[in-house]
Amino acid sequence: MNTARFRNLRLEPTRLENIVILFLLIAFLLVTILSSPQISVTLDEPLHYHYGLFVLQGNTNRIDDSSMPVLALNAFPAYIASRLPTGPLKETLEHYFMARLVTILYSAAVAYLIFHWSRSMYGFAPAIFSTVLYILDPNIIAHSQLVTTDIFITGMTILTFYLIWKFANKRNLLNGLLCAIALGLSQLVKYTAVALFPLAVTALIIHDWPTIKNIYKERSVKKYGRYVGQLASYLLVALIITTVIINLGFRFNHTFTSIEDYRFRSSFFQSLQANLTTAKNISIPLPYPYLQGLDWMIHTNQTADRYGNIYLLGHVSKPQGFPGYYFVAFALKVPIATQILALAALGMYFLNPRRRVRFTQDEVFCLTPIAFFTIYFNFFFNAQTGIRYELVIFPLLFIFTGSLFVDWETLPRSLKAAGALAITYLAISTLSYFPHFTPYFNELVWDKRQTYKYLADSNLEWGQSTGELEQYLSQHPDAIYSPNSIEPGLLVVSGSDLVGILTRPEKYAWLRDNFKPVDTIAYAYFVYKITPEEIAKLCMTTTYCR
Repeated sequence: MNTARFRNLRLEPTRLENIVILFLLIAFLLVTILSSPQISVTLDEPLHYHYGLFVLQGNTNRIDDSSMPVLALNAFPAYIASRLPTGPLKETLEHYFMARLVTILYSAAVAYLIFHWSRSMYGFAPAIFSTVLYILDPNIIAHSQLVTTDIFITGMTILTFYLIWKFANKRNLLNGLLCAIALGLSQLVKYTAVALFPLAVTALIIHDWPTIKNIYKERSVKKYGRYVGQLASYLLVALIITTVIINLGFRFNHTFTSIEDYRFRSSFFQSLQANLTTAKNISIPLPYPYLQGLDWMIHTNQTADRYGNIYLLGHVSKPQGFPGYYFVAFALKVPIATQILALAALGMYFLNPRRRVRFTQDEVFCLTPIAFFTIYFNFFFNAQTGIRYELVIFPLLFIFTGSLFVDWETLPRSLKAAGALAITYLAISTLSYFPHFTPYFNELVWDKRQTYKYLADSNLEWGQSTGELEQYLSQHPDAIYSPNSIEPGLLVVSGSDLVGILTRPEKYAWLRDNFKPVDTIAYAYFVYKITPEEIAKLCMTTTYCR
């Protein structure tokens, strides 16, 4: 195992480097904090917030399929406030912004980890590019402001693979334990983390492939057995630690419930339960709500009974989604500058053999989860309600993209200038949406009054702009919000309603097929001005009015 390169890395940043990253983190915090008051409570946040309070109060019983114990972090300020006497501190901690501030600070920590890992692999300049791609990504900013699990699982994914990278290159007890603990903690964040176990093993085996090939050449059964035994021991220790952490997070809620006493919803677990008739008394060493939530999540993905219609490019589907949905979402909702840099990094990596020398030592820990989640979300995941699910790959992608600027000092001036220009373009594109980052679309959709034609749901309108909607309606008392019939006037319809996410897609077919919005409210609600004459013409020439 070649660990010389890893040991020779200068892991401690210089004073100048610390100043630069501190500046970037402060900039990220200012953007997210200053825009947060403009963001109304979204559809999912109250459920997540209250589950976090329940966990702190000792109740981990499941109330839906996605709330997880990590949300106790968001609820912690309010929990402390409930034990304080009336006063300014109590009022401050009870404010909803404090719950969101937890996610914001966590996301800032993720940004620092991106900087640290990218710098460790590629150097200071690539680390700056990797970090800037994160802090200026509108999707990251948008979800860093919310009481949800999307940013938490994004952070746990990069932390897990960073620690696996450290362990793979320097195998000692501390690195192994930290890696196992990260895998365990990730299970308290989101069920996406279940995939981290096989991905971690896969990345580790690919990393060890040169060693495995050497053992094969030696035809040494003993060495093969030793390697397999080590790998199995790593996995066993990780599973034991993970089991303990899951039980702690769910407060040992009905741990060791027998398999026959579970009331499963998904066909997968029901079939598994039916096929284990000879072992029906097996006790599961996991809390009941943990396995129950996983079952519910699989059931939801199969039946779509907890979300509305899936919408893409003018078409509606349910319960199955659209193959390639997230390719489209990525192309339209990730800034163009980021996409160009990522594609350039990928092209340079595969066209330059010198770059690929690092693969088994470094890039495998970024590219393995990126490849898996890209395939899974695009072709096997039905709950295609927004790009937020794909955020788990963003930090890893940004780190890999930083590799484009390895050996910064020797790069051509043209490449340096192109990188600086791309970052400037990224900043302008993202900040042009301030403070409304959730409905961000890049310049491929130039007219922001047309975004609903491409994507909807949490890509566009998630309840985050109800404050602006109420303000607009109060300033325009003649406006009609969500009209129930075909009528003229100043009409306002949310993007999700317009295409039929939670309503019948036919309800507003007359509006979206025959008229164009004249304005938007916070890019999430679409405003139409329609005259009586236009309605009369519509009724004469179409069948909508019949």
